[in-house]
Amino acid sequence: MSATLIAAIAIAAACIAVAEPRLLGRAWPGTIISACAGIGLGYVVVHLLPEIAQGAETIRLRLDGQLPYAEIHAYLLVLVGIIGTLALRAYEKGLHGMAPHPRVRIIQPALSALIVGYLLAVRDSTEIGPIAIFTLAIGLHVAINAHTLATKLGSPQGGLVLAGAIAAGYGIGFLYEAPPVVVAGFIALLAGGVMTRVIHEVLDEERHFLALCIGAAVETALLVVIA
Repeated sequence: MSATLIAAIAIAAACIAVAEPRLLGRAWPGTIISACAGIGLGYVVVHLLPEIAQGAETIRLRLDGQLPYAEIHAYLLVLVGIIGTLALRAYEKGLHGMAPHPRVRIIQPALSALIVGYLLAVRDSTEIGPIAIFTLAIGLHVAINAHTLATKLGSPQGGLVLAGAIAAGYGIGFLYEAPPVVVAGFIALLAGGVMTRVIHEVLDEERHFLALCIGAAVETALLVVIA
């Protein structure tokens, strides 16, 4: 069994566990949620964004300069991830004259989980370290989403949906590996979604800012050490 498959199973199992009240789905302390969110945010800024830039440069070289502003296209997808998450949040809460639809909340986390599963399947790294760091940081982000969905929707359904999305994404990636430009785009969309989700789910709800900073600092230090 490959390390990426084990990682996908672990994240999917965590989604189910944190959304099931009889297991770990009871309300987490705000400090725990904030610290986990900080870890995810640190990973996105210190690792994923540079990975997006590196991937864009690789694509530009492979296309022999035919896409001279590849990095701009990549970061535009980060912006799409941010704006898409904001739009879904507005639709969920009925802002700007729209009727509220609380269950729209599940769409963005499900798409993120789908991308996470796919990225795990197509990663060709044979080193355990990068996979473990990705699983810890992004897996915690997905688990927070599952926990938040469970507590706000009053149902374990969200955790099951995210677990299913992880499995579906891994299955798609196992069967078909998209071109590097598409994979880089998925990473960019994931980065934008994670950053926006952290801002709204943690800071907007007045959770513990210090715990968020500590989580981000610990993750950053870990990434610097293993770099």
